[in-house]
Parts: sequence; structure tokens; C-alpha cells
Amino acid sequence: MMQPFTLRDAAEMTGAAPMASALTYTGVSTDTRTIQPGDLFVALRGEQFDGNAYVQQAIDAGAVAAVVDEIQDGVAAPQLKVEDTLKALGCLALGNRLASPARCVGVTGSSGKTTVKEMLAAILRQEGDTLATRGNLNNHIGVPLTLFCLEPAHRYAIIEMGASGVGEIAYTVNLARPEVAVLTNAGEAHLEGFGSYENIVEAKGEIIDGVASDGVVVLNGDDPACPVWRARAGQRRVLTVSADAAGDADYHYRNVRSENGQTVFDAVGPTGWSQQIRLNLPGKHNLLNALMAIAATRALGARDESIVEGLDELKPVKGRLEKIALQSGVNIVDDSYNANPTSMKAALQHLAEQGGTGAAVLGRMAELGPDAERLHEEIGHLAARLGIAHLLVVGPGTEGYVRGFGAGAQQFASHEAAADWLLAHSTPPMTIMVKGSRSSAMDLVVRALIDKVNN
Repeated sequence: MMQPFTLRDAAEMTGAAPMASALTYTGVSTDTRTIQPGDLFVALRGEQFDGNAYVQQAIDAGAVAAVVDEIQDGVAAPQLKVEDTLKALGCLALGNRLASPARCVGVTGSSGKTTVKEMLAAILRQEGDTLATRGNLNNHIGVPLTLFCLEPAHRYAIIEMGASGVGEIAYTVNLARPEVAVLTNAGEAHLEGFGSYENIVEAKGEIIDGVASDGVVVLNGDDPACPVWRARAGQRRVLTVSADAAGDADYHYRNVRSENGQTVFDAVGPTGWSQQIRLNLPGKHNLLNALMAIAATRALGARDESIVEGLDELKPVKGRLEKIALQSGVNIVDDSYNANPTSMKAALQHLAEQGGTGAAVLGRMAELGPDAERLHEEIGHLAARLGIAHLLVVGPGTEGYVRGFGAGAQQFASHEAAADWLLAHSTPPMTIMVKGSRSSAMDLVVRALIDKVNN
């Protein structure tokens, strides 16, 4: 649990009326279903709910007090009244962050940030107690909730920061206060909310502003946004990674090969540093992800053995290029967790490198705004150019894939229908790659394939 704070502390942090109470809380919750004894309940408001209505329920579940924007009658527990409970949530999270000695790494980017977060965690856990963002708790509510998990024993904190608009990361990075920031790339994810690619670059770059002047910024030197972010970093130390061994990046890789189901490569860094790295995560883009994790953790002083052992032990995240043996000679690459144009291109490139017959089963890429049709067509065209044998698309909003791919692409109304076609036409050796935005629920295709083979 987090270190104890008094209600007097909470009032000072949030701007609530001064409170003399020395009553302490050891956790913060916004959900009565997860209240633990000793928690402080923060009553958030939303379009469909009003947390103020659940204050008594929170107290009954063990909360010692509540932060509200409307005092609730009949509640026999302290209530701290504030103007904005969401803002108060952030203030409380910042209070716990500032009380923690943990060294923090902030991670953002249009794609790859969750994988890099897991790589960072795998390495730093070899060094000491490490907190890392769970699931996708990476927004203006998720980051505070993550920071409440900081305990006195934690030596490191890895905070993932997502955004769907300009200004969001500026807020969350001020709460996390990272010593090192990692920016994976700027792609066209959430283009609908941002309005333009330039706004995406601007928004992701906000994480740099939250790093102290003596901090470190790790950049993907192969990403077009790198020069913009490098300039924004000012006097901060910048470390770059690249696939180009002949370039001027601080870190690159060489001697890539496959051994016993792992991707093995030599990571090369400044002043002649080099280590052989073994990864259980497929895809060339994950080599760059690993380099970013290496650069960041070395900046924090991580030992070489922690880097090597941590990455060797890391397992694929479910639904992110997860390899599943379906039947003899037929494998699924489950990348159904989410999708945007950048990650979709990387996944198709990985599929094309597998050999045998390749089948891409795609759901729509959400939140792309007016450019959605063009971006889906580009992905379909790329699949054709890479020699993907079969393109199956599922659900509405996928017509652009079909137009881009041309003859042979097929559209299905249901996940099960796509799975039925694949099983009827599977010819070993074959790799089936499944991907789409979360809203397209492409994991249902994976589940249907497995269920139909096993039953």
C-alpha cells in the first residue's frame, strides 16, 4: 500500500477546506467495487454517472473519507469538498509521487509504448522493486490511479502515457515527473481526435517538457518526428536508436538471427558497448523497441546482466504478435489487441517474413477521422505489395482494405464466418495474422479458430 497520508494532507493537496483530522488513508479509489479498508474515495463525475451518489457505499466498504464536489447528507464520515474531483484526483496522485523516491521512466508514442513499457519493467525488476502501468491505465484518470500504487519500497516506476488530443500528456507528465522519457514514434493513431499528424507530434512531444533539464530523452531516430523532438529536448541529454548501423544513432543492432524460437541480435551502444540480446517477441520493430528500453535503463545505471536476463525472460503480451500453434503447420499470430496504421504496417511486414502462405485477417482501424478511407486503402495496398496471399476483412469500415488489396480480398460480416473460411482453406505451411482496433473485437476470430479446431 502507499505510504499513509492524513486528511489534513489531502485537504492541503486538493485545496479543500482546511481539516485538522489526523485520520490517515493508505490508498485512493474511484470505484466502490475496489475499495479497500483505509482508502480515500474520490467521487468522480461522468456523462453517465455521479460518484457523489456512491459516497455512503464507499464508506460502508471501508473508505475512511471521501473527496466530493457536493456534500452528501447523512454520511457519518469526513468529506473533503472541492471544485473539481478529477483535478483533486491528480493533486492527490502528485502528492504520492513527490513522496516517493522511485526513479521514473515515462513512455509514450503512437504504437509500441506498451511493449516498451513491459521491456523496461522486465529489465528494471532485475534491479529492484518496480511499478509499471497495468493494462491501459495511461490517461488522465489511469495515470493518477497508477501513481497511487507507488509504495515506499519501489525503486523504479514506469508510467505509460497515452493521449487522444493535445494537452493530455502535458497534464499526466506533470504528475509522473519522469527522469527519463521514451518516445517510440508518431503515427496516425487517434487522428480523428488530434486533427492532424502535426498535432500528434506536438502532443507526444509534451512528455519531453516534463523531464528535468538534467534528464534523458530516448528517441526513435528512424521516426520522421525525431528531429522535432530532438529540438524540443533543448539541453536535455538525447539518446537515439536506429536500425541503421552505419548512421549516427547512439544505439543500433546487428547480426540478427533466429535461434530456438527466439530473435537474437547484438545491441550496440556508445563507447563500444555491446551485448547479445535474446527476445521472445517477434517482429523487427521489436528490435528498436528493445533498443529504446536498453538506452533508457542504461541511462538509469542498469547492469548489463539485468538487461540481458530481463529481455530474455520477457514473454509476449497477450494479443500483441502472440504466436499460437493452431494445427500442424498452421500458426496464428494474434495481434488483435489494437491497431493503427503504424502498427498495422509492422504486423504485415512481420507476416510477410514468415514464409509459406500468409493470411491477414483485419478489422477496422478506429479514430482516423476523414483520412480513414485513404489509410485503410494504403494498408490493403501494402498487403498486396508484400505478397500476402489472402486478405480477409471483418465488419463495417473495412472496405478500404479491399479496394487497396484488389482482386482476392474478401469481406465477412462476422468473425465466425472468417474463421470458417480460414479453416476450410488452410494449407500448411500457413501463418494467419489477426489484427484490428479494440472496437472491432478481432480476438473473437482467434477464439473461434481455436475453438473450432479443438472441438
